[in-house]
Amino acid sequence: MTPTRLNKSKEEERIDSVCSSHRASALGKSLRPFHRMAMIVKRPPSLYIVVQRNSTEDDDQGREAVLFTIQPNENGEYVVSGPQGNDLYDKDRQMSLPPLSSHPPIPNGDVHQTKQGATPRRRRPRAQSILSSYINGHLAGPPMSHSRRSSAVGITKSKDDSRIHYELPIEVNEERARLPADPWRARKVRFYRNGDRYYHGYEFVFKPGRDVVNMEALCDKISDRIGLIKGARYIFGLDGRRKYRIEELEDGQAYVASSDRKFVNLGYGRQRPDWNQNALAGTPNALAERQGPGRRGDNSRTGSPVVREVTKKTSADSNKSNNSKPGSRDGRTIRILNNSDHSQERTVLVNMKTVNLWEEVVKDVGKMFKLTGPLRLLSVLGEEVKSFSQFKNDFADYDVFYVEQLDDASTPNNMVKSPRSNKSTPPSASAGGSGEGLENGLGGRRKSLNGVDDRRSSISERRSRSSSRRPTLRRYTSEPTLKETPEESDEYEEVTDRRSAVVTIRGQRRMLHAPKMPLRHNPAPPHQTLTLDWVYGYRGSDSRKNLWVLPSGELLYYVAAVAVIMDATDEVQRHYTEHTEDIQCMALHPTRDLVASGQRASRGNKYSAHVRVWSARTLATLHVLGRKELGAGILAVDFSRRNKGTYLLAVDADREHLLSVWTWDNELIFGRVATHQDHVLGAAFHPLDNNLIVTHGRGLLSLWARRKDGIFTRTDLIEQETSGRTITSLEFTPGGDLITGDHEGMITVWSIDPDGDYYVKREFQAHTTAVNCLQLLSEGTVLSGGDKDRRIIAWDCEEEFEKITETKLPEQAGGVRSLYPQRPGHNDGNIYVGTTRNMILEGSLQRRFNQVIFGHSKQLWGLAVNKADGTLATAGYDKHIVKWHENQLEWRIQAQSECVSVAVHPMGTRIAAGTIDGHLIVLNGQSGQHVTTVRVCGSPLSCLSYNPAGDTLAVGSQNGSIYLYKSTKDGYLYTRNGRMTGSLPLSGIDWSTSGRYLQTVTSDYDVAYWSLSDLSRVKNDEDVRNEIWSTQTCPLSYMVHGVWSGARDAPLQVTLDRSPRGDVVAAGDTDGYIRLYRYPVLSTRAGYHEYKVYTSYVSSVRFSYTDNYLYSIGDTDAALMRWRVT
Repeated sequence: MTPTRLNKSKEEERIDSVCSSHRASALGKSLRPFHRMAMIVKRPPSLYIVVQRNSTEDDDQGREAVLFTIQPNENGEYVVSGPQGNDLYDKDRQMSLPPLSSHPPIPNGDVHQTKQGATPRRRRPRAQSILSSYINGHLAGPPMSHSRRSSAVGITKSKDDSRIHYELPIEVNEERARLPADPWRARKVRFYRNGDRYYHGYEFVFKPGRDVVNMEALCDKISDRIGLIKGARYIFGLDGRRKYRIEELEDGQAYVASSDRKFVNLGYGRQRPDWNQNALAGTPNALAERQGPGRRGDNSRTGSPVVREVTKKTSADSNKSNNSKPGSRDGRTIRILNNSDHSQERTVLVNMKTVNLWEEVVKDVGKMFKLTGPLRLLSVLGEEVKSFSQFKNDFADYDVFYVEQLDDASTPNNMVKSPRSNKSTPPSASAGGSGEGLENGLGGRRKSLNGVDDRRSSISERRSRSSSRRPTLRRYTSEPTLKETPEESDEYEEVTDRRSAVVTIRGQRRMLHAPKMPLRHNPAPPHQTLTLDWVYGYRGSDSRKNLWVLPSGELLYYVAAVAVIMDATDEVQRHYTEHTEDIQCMALHPTRDLVASGQRASRGNKYSAHVRVWSARTLATLHVLGRKELGAGILAVDFSRRNKGTYLLAVDADREHLLSVWTWDNELIFGRVATHQDHVLGAAFHPLDNNLIVTHGRGLLSLWARRKDGIFTRTDLIEQETSGRTITSLEFTPGGDLITGDHEGMITVWSIDPDGDYYVKREFQAHTTAVNCLQLLSEGTVLSGGDKDRRIIAWDCEEEFEKITETKLPEQAGGVRSLYPQRPGHNDGNIYVGTTRNMILEGSLQRRFNQVIFGHSKQLWGLAVNKADGTLATAGYDKHIVKWHENQLEWRIQAQSECVSVAVHPMGTRIAAGTIDGHLIVLNGQSGQHVTTVRVCGSPLSCLSYNPAGDTLAVGSQNGSIYLYKSTKDGYLYTRNGRMTGSLPLSGIDWSTSGRYLQTVTSDYDVAYWSLSDLSRVKNDEDVRNEIWSTQTCPLSYMVHGVWSGARDAPLQVTLDRSPRGDVVAAGDTDGYIRLYRYPVLSTRAGYHEYKVYTSYVSSVRFSYTDNYLYSIGDTDAALMRWRVT
């Protein structure tokens, strides 16, 4: 018997002919609309047809499966029976046929009549497939012979998912020749891992349609429990046949979950073999047989040997199961070294269920090293393991132990030999980490584990010498990452082969293969630290009133989260780095010795914004105001002027723009009021009245007078609803008049009448665009700076604001953002100008302006270091390609489009930059002259990298492809040599030292390896596990996987770089943190030093070729910083 799917061309014609000749033409007509969902099962001489009926406006029966039977009777005439086993047209002609309504009642189903006089039938819920009962069970029909073979289930799926055809098997057993049980009842199934024969299986209980509705939902449910690296995506039966639907899973059966389509045929569900071939089951009879006839009733702790030496293969296999976890009840994998000869090493499996005495365990271990006599097992700290209880609990996280023979020539009890030396080291020298790491918390994250002060001295002594402490290794398996021991060490760790790292990023797991050669790993923080040495640029693109001059002649301004004090003459900078987020505003005390700076709130902590008052001479923080009181950020701060700066105001960036006033020296607040709903751009004290405050912004200019009772009264100088003006700047004349500038270039002078009311004294058009700043000079002259017109105009405020003179900034400098005299109190006319393109100029209105500080004005992405002379190249969205030499700008070139990457030729002769429109721009590294431009593709060129020889340039694109360009040694000519196609945008490229492979990482943090011999992606990542990479700029690889914590809310590591010496690595993340680790970073518990100067992305970090400096850039901050490595 062969099941046959209904075919419209042949089968329907045959049905029509049969039905028309036997008074069943109506059946043929009814089948035509549903022929795509019909099935035909031929059991000669009968013909069974299953169709699906859809609900219509006239038919309220809903969706249902209907079984029709065409069968000859005793007279040879064909009879058509309906779904209830009755003839559709003649009640006298009937046959006995198990009806579809014989299914068990469906909970909450609707009962309806299919035909008058027929038995009631429940409607199936719509979430259940109509044909599920036929899929899970079998068609009802006449009994069949047991000798008839059962046919397999066949499934055909068309392009339209709603049209799925099932070819049904015909069972041979009479007990199965009945309709299935309730498809909605709970089912209990067991899932095994594909390819793991010793996995005990995961038992899953579910109700179809309620707990899971389809196979995809089932795979999501069991993915975390099964422990597959890429999750469960396919379900197979034990016979290897794939299961497509929930209805195919039978209660009490076992199945195999897999991440790919390949099914591994193994005997799943097997018990793992005993650890020793002579091991016994542990039953009383077995123990009696082990003990012998004379000891059958003895209750002593004896049993099977508990240790067995394992090879790499068996060790790797055991690590894939749950039984290899440290402290597991079943088994545990450890490494044993001979304390007399560290070259002798064994890896053993310890049976944790044994009944043997601990002394017998140690004796079995000694036999592997051919040691006799009294033995003992020592930890890496020199502590003796005396019992199973200690081994399971106190030393559960230890991977390495030493076996020692107790005799006169043995090592003293308190000594453990170093595995790297023949000298003996006290156990105190191998405990914990360095003194600095333990006392200060391992880079700000770890605390002392010993808790005893007298041990710290011995721990710190170990820092100056090489000792033997081997911290425990994390075990990387196909299961979720196991927790590591919190122990810390200043010693190296040898990592064995076949231990692959599993890193979780954005909920996705990545497998990273370890190299075969031994590795050294130190989890303690590095001895090197970072000190901010120089800040390039100035923040003028999105801030106001941010440039001052101190009494010492030093410039004061801020970039990102750093306040910079710069001596332009000696080219020396000092930095205030106590802020953890971007500085939004700043004010200088009337004595010009104190500074108040306000920072924005951190991400996820709305009320972390605050104001810091600090000394400009000592850079010491004096007071912190508004912590946990001010929201979102600080828009304006200002000191009072009349009472020697006793008061300090701040306006926060919350919805109501709260105005707070403190006596900052005692941190007492004496006034607070909600100001405006619209955006506030600034606020200031009146110079002649400490109780009068002016606020300005979008559509507002208000006076706030504080009464003696602390209540503020508000007076609006412009109508907020009707004016539509944005007051962008304000200043006061020596007589107390208020001067304001707006976004249309108008300057308005407000004076006070005898009644104390403000009125417009004078108003005139000063600039064609917004007035960004107003500055009063000592001689009574007011300077105004325009935005887009780039003009600086001097006005005589004592002569009805007549224009004195004006000048215009060069176009490349941008508009005026801030003005301040070079020597306040002197009438020499020299000023500093901060521009909207992040530059600071110096000059006067009578002479030209010279550039003091240059900075990128838009997002900064490209950063590269010249290995030949130590110069630096940057490129950003402002279209500038810049070369820096020490603290100064050497040259800059403006490209035709935004730049997103940059690379320097190993010889330093050429600088290549990638643009957002897919062009490669090559410049002369010495002069900046244009060499050539190559059209690579139409996507942004996100990463560039020269090979160590300098004759090949690898170009990574956002389209996922890598383009190889051959160049001459001096880098003049570039010819495309090949292309390797990918699918995801690339963010980093590293060359192997052999020059045969490339390592890349995508924007989704997938690591890929590329072979240059055949210009294709390496299929098996294990083929390149032993490659050594000339650089390490990809933020994800086995050698640096410890920088990823794996937590859901952890920041992403955007950039990374290994120092040329290869001892430290720097990483930057999406929260603006820079961390310094020892290299390699093989544990998430590795110590580090952390620094915070950026608010958002740290787009790139690079070490100098001498290892003396680390350079970092932020994307939105457009800030380039240099750190001294000490």
